[in-house]
Amino acid sequence: MKNLNRSREVRKGRICLLTDSYYPVVGGGEAHARLMCGEFRRLRVPVFVLTGHKVATSQAFESVDGIPVYRVPPAGYPRMGKYFMLFSSFWRLILMRSDYDVIYVCGIRTLGLVAVMIALLLGKRCVLRAESRGEVSGAFVWEKPDGRVNSFLKLLAMGPILLRNLILKRADSFLSIAPVIRDEYESCGIPQEKIADIPNGIDVVRFSPVATDAKSALRRKLGLPEGRLFAYTGKLNRGKGLEFLIRVWKDWGPRHPDCKLLLIGSGAMQFLSCEKELRDFVEQNAMQSSVLFAGSVSNVQEYLQASDFFVFPSESEALPLALLEALATGLPTLASDIGGCRAIIVDGYDGQLALPNDAAAWVAGLNTLISNPARVAEWGRAGRETVVKKFSMTHVAEQHLALFAKIGSKPS
Repeated sequence: MKNLNRSREVRKGRICLLTDSYYPVVGGGEAHARLMCGEFRRLRVPVFVLTGHKVATSQAFESVDGIPVYRVPPAGYPRMGKYFMLFSSFWRLILMRSDYDVIYVCGIRTLGLVAVMIALLLGKRCVLRAESRGEVSGAFVWEKPDGRVNSFLKLLAMGPILLRNLILKRADSFLSIAPVIRDEYESCGIPQEKIADIPNGIDVVRFSPVATDAKSALRRKLGLPEGRLFAYTGKLNRGKGLEFLIRVWKDWGPRHPDCKLLLIGSGAMQFLSCEKELRDFVEQNAMQSSVLFAGSVSNVQEYLQASDFFVFPSESEALPLALLEALATGLPTLASDIGGCRAIIVDGYDGQLALPNDAAAWVAGLNTLISNPARVAEWGRAGRETVVKKFSMTHVAEQHLALFAKIGSKPS
């Protein structure tokens, strides 16, 4: 059955989005995939989702926002599910071979291998998209969230990673969401002609600024306090810099009693969750009136619109959606000076950057946010303009479709 359908002309349009995690799991990658599928549907492009069955109580098949979502077994393995679903996703792609022309993989650590093999076998097109650093190099195996390297794991994994990459390189295209991802692709030997630069996108209508009276009304609706509100959105995971942030807040917050830190999100179903440690630290240090936990919410935009500032202390990011959403909402922002944030923010123009885990730099940044209202208001306006111009989901989805059409028109 060698390259069974490779000689056939590849039709354009029908997309299988393959990812290990999708709704009802909540996170930046899951939200981005869901929003993109909705935009494909709006543009009348057939799309379905093939994903892992992480939440045991969810259905094996359902329609989410009008998009067919197929969850493959086994069910209820949030940590190891991406590995356990290798065989079941391979088999499902064979069974559904007449339903798609392009396999679009979001998160290629493991599923990229399945997608490329299926594409070669059945004459489909395959696009791989790394959502974070280390997915192609293999650093996701041996590098800890704080950057430390486990040399023993690296020695064990390097050979299998190199063999895996020989197959991954047969994909039709590699999508780079940020310069750090392109750099990794190139360092791993991905040909430049196979790399397409398309960033993450967000809904710039849903995430937009509101007037002062609307902000006050949202605070009352959401039960949020008066005063100056600093928001963080995203997973409450190790590597996000949150343990560092609340240690800084422990000393800085009491000097500014009208300032509150609002953590929006949770660590539920996440192997790297630090939510319990964060809650314990807050309780042990009697910070409950200064640090608030919103939990996992579906109306993130309302919490951002009700806030005054945004803080993003992450230690490593490719292109953080949470940061894009905050900027789109017009929030003056203090973020880590790391590659993914530098791909969005120009320091001092549409936000401020501070070195991760540098307490003095973050204290200075927090002080700037509250002491220069005219300056930071301009950051908010400029940040909104940056996101609308470069990162709207409508524009990003159209770029995807242009890429799919381009690779679909190439001879097999």
